[in-house]
Amino acid sequence: MPRDKSRFRISLSNWSIVARVLAAPVIMVVTLALLSFAGWQTLKAQRTMVAASYEELQPVLTHAANVPQELSRIEAHLYKLSAWGQIGVQGSELETTIQTINHSLDTVKRDIDALEAARLDGVDDLRSAYLDYRKNTNNAMQLILRNATLGAVATRGGHAVYTQASEAARRISDAARARVKQRTAVTIDAAERLARDFISASAIVGLLAIVISLAAARTIVNPIRDLVRAIRALLAGDLSVTVPFVNRTDEFGRIGQSVKALQDVLIENRAAADQHEVKQAELEYIATHDALTGVANRKAFDTFMNAALAEPEPAAGALVYILLDLDGFKPVNDTYGHDAGDAVLKRLAKRLESRARPGDLVARIGGDEFGILLPMRQDRYDPQAIANRFLDAVREPVPFNGQDLHVGASIGIVRRSDVDGDTAAFIAAADQAMYVAKQETGPSFYAYKPNSLALVTDLAERQELEAAINSGAFVVYYQPKVDLRSGSISGFEGLARWVHPVRGVLTPATFLSQIGRLGLQRAFSEAIARQVIADFAAFDAVGRSDIGLSFNLEDGLLATANGVAALEDLIRTHRSVASRLTLEITEGVFVSRASAAIQAHALRIADLGVRISVDDFGTGYGALRHLRAFPFHEIKIDREFISAIGTDRSTEVIVDGLISIGTGLGAEVVAEGIETENQERYLIQRGCRFGQGYRYGTALPLEDALDLVRRNGAVCRTG
Repeated sequence: MPRDKSRFRISLSNWSIVARVLAAPVIMVVTLALLSFAGWQTLKAQRTMVAASYEELQPVLTHAANVPQELSRIEAHLYKLSAWGQIGVQGSELETTIQTINHSLDTVKRDIDALEAARLDGVDDLRSAYLDYRKNTNNAMQLILRNATLGAVATRGGHAVYTQASEAARRISDAARARVKQRTAVTIDAAERLARDFISASAIVGLLAIVISLAAARTIVNPIRDLVRAIRALLAGDLSVTVPFVNRTDEFGRIGQSVKALQDVLIENRAAADQHEVKQAELEYIATHDALTGVANRKAFDTFMNAALAEPEPAAGALVYILLDLDGFKPVNDTYGHDAGDAVLKRLAKRLESRARPGDLVARIGGDEFGILLPMRQDRYDPQAIANRFLDAVREPVPFNGQDLHVGASIGIVRRSDVDGDTAAFIAAADQAMYVAKQETGPSFYAYKPNSLALVTDLAERQELEAAINSGAFVVYYQPKVDLRSGSISGFEGLARWVHPVRGVLTPATFLSQIGRLGLQRAFSEAIARQVIADFAAFDAVGRSDIGLSFNLEDGLLATANGVAALEDLIRTHRSVASRLTLEITEGVFVSRASAAIQAHALRIADLGVRISVDDFGTGYGALRHLRAFPFHEIKIDREFISAIGTDRSTEVIVDGLISIGTGLGAEVVAEGIETENQERYLIQRGCRFGQGYRYGTALPLEDALDLVRRNGAVCRTG
């Protein structure tokens, strides 16, 4: 019954058309009735076809549009997860982001399954691209959780897979729209055939049918033509066309409503595509620009440099790299707050950009470090003019809340053709040049020179040292650090030794100056750090997981963002031993122009759980006020003072004061160079708990140090 009522209701809705046909002469009644019935059936079939096409294709279009949106959302969360991993974000936010990525991956899979069910061409390519992208995304997330830097590299490396999946989704969407056009074209052809049939049949009845044919044309053909015109406009991309007859209740109204529904789907699809393009542009901007200053970020900087260095000579050799580090930035933060520091960074970033030429790149590559890349002709290279141009941008004060904030800058400048070696050597040359500039008073620059004695020496000497570092010829000997009261070993200081194939085992006095001249401090320090961290496992294996190890860190490594980043990555990879590791920094950093940068970087290392020790304390380089701001857990009294115990009362007073200062600030105090029982007894009486020196043994190879701790961790006192 419901089905019959529906047919009756549809028939009644067409009486306005039928009534005009029945007004014709009796001879035309049957013919026109048959034509009307045939036309009604055709219209009904076309409406059904359009409606079916809409119902079939609307979900397909929706799934096809949803795939690139979900991929964009995954990519955004993945970049956020990478950034969080690099800054150490943990907890529920990290877990929620991972869950969101996995949920989006599952959503994309369901959309692809739906597209496959619709039997669209290209689904296999989309699924293959999706599986590659999902695998890359899962690998990236695992790497981010284990190692933020490798995770960031994997994330950047996965962008090509993401682009491939997005392109496959776009092709699927195009295929779906092509199917809509095909179905619509069939509808148009059928409608046009219906119009021709009506005209032909009406012409056959002769002159008597002219009036009736004209009436039928006005009643049927004109509405069909209007609908065809609307459909053609939609196919041509004019989605603003007005679809007629949507308010009618007859078949024309139903066809108009189906076309209107199709128009709505096309509009939604175009809006989704436009939104995807906007989101993609936003993601690309976020991925390549610093959020605070708006200049390029480290990722964009690396991309620009790699592209410039890939250019054929002489263009690549003429690339100039400027490393600019702000001086006096930390006091601005400490005195006026972080809002003031942010204002300085934003204003100076804009000034630096204004000094750059079209085609140059200004990027913020660290907290208060900027990298500037200038492609230029070889004959236009004037390092002094270039450096002064950017130093002038820093000299002018920055207004903030009625105050004029002043900072300085140190610039290292290097031309690619002046550096032997790969990209890493090019970057290291700028680091070293900037560090040299920091030793000057006031804003200054230093230009790397191929024959500079401060940075480069004989090539054979450099090759020998580099080969020694890479081959493991530099080894670590361990000098015991003992508890003065019990004589038990509490830890060891790692001291570098060069096992030279000809000269034998060499001490640092014979090679450290060479390493400094050659700018190999970073590679050398990283090699020693890796050995010391690896040796924790050996002490754990003999049951001494309480043993702490320390080693001396070159000041230059902590003075640059690149150097400290490499050290942070190493520590994060071995986070379990961070609390047992101590980095020894000489007291000379207090008066270095790079002291602010070293202090900030030391804080970052300390935040990872590593202990900081001030070596050679009391030798006169620093001032007591530095102890209030510098992060340290231990001070080591220089052997010069210890050797005078028992012979020089004034020196003993100094030793007493240094012990009081250290213990009063909550730091461990270690006396270096203890050789006699008298020195040991004096230090114990004054409250010094730990000591090192020949009384307890010299620096030992690892196996000898392990044998020493196997003997219950006690040393044999000599002297």
